[in-house]
Amino acid sequence: MNLNIKIVIFSLIIFFLNILNSYSQIYIKAKVNDQIITNHDIENEIKYLVALNPKLKELNKKEINRYAIDSAINEKVKKIEIEKFYKIVGNNAVVDRIIKSLYSKLNINDLESFIQYLDINGIDINQVKNKIGIEVAWNDLIVNQFANSIKVDEKIIKEKINIQKKNTNIENLLLSEIIFTINDNNEFQEKYLKIKKSIDSIGFEETARIYSVSNTKNNGGNVGWIYKNQLSKKIISEINKINVGEYTNPITTSGGFIIIMLNEVKNEKLIINEEEQFEKAVLFERDKQLKRYSTLHYKRVFNKTRINEF
Repeated sequence: MNLNIKIVIFSLIIFFLNILNSYSQIYIKAKVNDQIITNHDIENEIKYLVALNPKLKELNKKEINRYAIDSAINEKVKKIEIEKFYKIVGNNAVVDRIIKSLYSKLNINDLESFIQYLDINGIDINQVKNKIGIEVAWNDLIVNQFANSIKVDEKIIKEKINIQKKNTNIENLLLSEIIFTINDNNEFQEKYLKIKKSIDSIGFEETARIYSVSNTKNNGGNVGWIYKNQLSKKIISEINKINVGEYTNPITTSGGFIIIMLNEVKNEKLIINEEEQFEKAVLFERDKQLKRYSTLHYKRVFNKTRINEF
């Protein structure tokens, strides 16, 4: 056997040994129905979470790993449900708008610089687009399935506007939210303590991105400015107990719980434009109901899904 043939055979042996070694390092971390989540998937999830939430670097490896597993499972549950109805598109105007908000929060000026930042952290921009695409598709699914179930009581809205006309001094609140669900009452304490620990460690915004099932999670739970009288009496009662920069205890909602962060308060003197206020109030009520349906539907889907961790 001449030297060249020996070299070729040796090279092939090394090549196949490397392949075998690579496969031996891949193992299953979780199974969602018949779909698997491997250790490599979790490693990629950690890279993604840390890149978009740099404060996660402050946590220990075990905690970050737990966040990544929870995040990967939640995403897989949604993806399986969405694909029963239509194909997920990770490239559209909504996805692009969310991506812009993500890199703006990281003080990155443009998409090209964001792509370079992701590359340094071992992430491909298409991975980010696909993940955001799942959240956008989930929101579309909720709208398509439940839009006809939304009932807005226009009479009550008009009555509230009439009350506002009499008292134009009103508090405008900048709020963030985390909405979470549980499978049974025994799970509540464990899940809440996990979320609370996360908020105290890495902040409300980063925790919302990981644990919230609301469609606001991609914006770090940011709800925006809301007039206080638009909120339910139960939520107002809890917000009245906290100061700016604090968050409420979990508040029971249909199908789950909501934690609200009070970011800022402005006292305003309203100039009432009845038509404009009415349209805003109707949109707010529709959005509130869609969030409730999203929480309920996710809980139903999650409970029907076979989830095993290894």
